[in-house]
Amino acid sequence: MTTSPFSRGLALLGVLLCASPADADDNPPKCQYVMVAELPLNYTGLGLQVTTEGSINDTKAVMLVDTGAYRSMLTRTATDRLDLSLGPTGEYAIGIGGFSRVYAARVNEFKVGPSRSGKGRMPVIGDMGSAPAEDAIVGAPFLLQTDLEFALAEKKLRFFRPSNCKNTFLGYWGDNVFEIPFESHYGSSPNPHFYVEVNGQQMEAMIDSGAVTSSMFSAAAKRAGLKIDKQESGRLGSVVGIGTDRVARWRTTIDSLRIGAEKVSNAEMAVLEADGPPEVDIILGDDFLRAHRVLFAMSQKKLYISYLGGEPFKQTRAVEPWLVQEAEGGNADAQLVLSSIYRSGSGVPKDAKEADAWLDKAVALGHPQAYLQAGYRLLAARRFGEAASRLRSALDAMPAERTGALWLYLARLQSGQPDLAKRELEAAFARGDRDDWPVPVADFYLGRIDAAALLDAAGKERRSSKARTCSATSFMAELYSAQGDNAQAESMRQSLRAHCAAPAKT
Repeated sequence: MTTSPFSRGLALLGVLLCASPADADDNPPKCQYVMVAELPLNYTGLGLQVTTEGSINDTKAVMLVDTGAYRSMLTRTATDRLDLSLGPTGEYAIGIGGFSRVYAARVNEFKVGPSRSGKGRMPVIGDMGSAPAEDAIVGAPFLLQTDLEFALAEKKLRFFRPSNCKNTFLGYWGDNVFEIPFESHYGSSPNPHFYVEVNGQQMEAMIDSGAVTSSMFSAAAKRAGLKIDKQESGRLGSVVGIGTDRVARWRTTIDSLRIGAEKVSNAEMAVLEADGPPEVDIILGDDFLRAHRVLFAMSQKKLYISYLGGEPFKQTRAVEPWLVQEAEGGNADAQLVLSSIYRSGSGVPKDAKEADAWLDKAVALGHPQAYLQAGYRLLAARRFGEAASRLRSALDAMPAERTGALWLYLARLQSGQPDLAKRELEAAFARGDRDDWPVPVADFYLGRIDAAALLDAAGKERRSSKARTCSATSFMAELYSAQGDNAQAESMRQSLRAHCAAPAKT
């Protein structure tokens, strides 16, 4: 993929970091390691991904801090919210979830921390499975222009300017810091690859701050002879990033995982049923960064790492101290995650009362996803007017959210507002490409296609055809039920029970 002129404009921070250092002793030169910028970090979205605050066209924006991304891009969340026009580029991005179209949007200003860029075109990632919480992805070429320290336990990101530090030990913060040399990087991304040992076998790894949890790819797990628990108890759900396909995650246990001077015994690791980035076997994600302090010493081609405590590879959802701290501190995303944990019983006993209490707190803070979930629950309880109100509030804050627009249509229909239901659904799907999923579901709801055409459209995506067929069948059942056609609705539900693990809502 090519780099746009706007991407090159993000190099302003690089100019700042390369400014002339303060006068140093000439005989002999001393290492000067100057922190020139510090950005606060936040946990955002239902994945509680690591973000920082920036702005787009003078409007506050949430920026995903992603060392695993090979370039910086906008998301459809930002372009829809700011009403930015999208132009074709003919480019595609490849992620764990398959392929995504890349568009371009013209912006007046893009700002992250002390760095800002003026007018220009910026790439926009088209397909991310669901509407992302972040407005933009800040990738490795921006983050790793200079030395970068991740202190996620402190929720800080620090940029350093080194001078005369080529042979100086840079792990300034403690005594238990070890070094790992860079081995390589792939393509245009400066994110370093390095070697780790899995049960004594050398593997290539990278640190990906855009990954919520650390994972190994299936080919590497097979090469290491690891036993993958593919029973239901070993399933860790699924993930989707760039692309539209959900990728299954399974549990495995590594007897010995060595990362530099650190050895982790009986490390629980997720295995992704997907191909990873070229030449990468393992990605170390935010769980690793919470348990470690990491300095990307780009100037020396080394990583400096120290272990801070806790479990570095926490694959099961549980009520961890940092999560409770975030929720009690007023992070509505964390409150919503706690609600989900207590409702599903993932790592804790199911507790509907506790789940509702955390959901209510997130709703009180005006969280759009909380509005969305509350709307779903009200719709299921047949409180259609209240459901429509909550769903409308969610969509006003998340105009890129398409699935919620379908549920709002159902709520309006059952509230006796068919004309308003139609107008809102048409408006919600007026943006974006006609072949975006779930556009065919909206077309079916609006009477533009019949059931056979909807199922045919769902089956055209090879890798995600089953999930989309289940989703289409579920939405067909909901519409028939809303229209009072109970026989057709029950027929669709029988198909769901026969062919799908559970009724699909996305």
